[in-house]
Amino acid sequence: MSRKNQLKALKAYRENLLAELTYFYKTAFDNICDLDITEGDIAKLSQILLQSKEAALMPLQKEIESQLIIKAN
Repeated sequence: MSRKNQLKALKAYRENLLAELTYFYKTAFDNICDLDITEGDIAKLSQILLQSKEAALMPLQKEIESQLIIKAN
């Protein structure tokens, strides 16, 4: 496989992973509402989930964006 095709495959994989993770976190946030827990516990769990989402998605987004910047130059 040529380097160009490898980079395309890697980009596609990253974008797919980003989409899957985004869907996972959306579902997780939606499911929190169904739990029979206090509002305080919902707030704590939501905050932890939000931090987890940010930590999982930011590196992927930065890498995808950096490839776009490199391509533009």
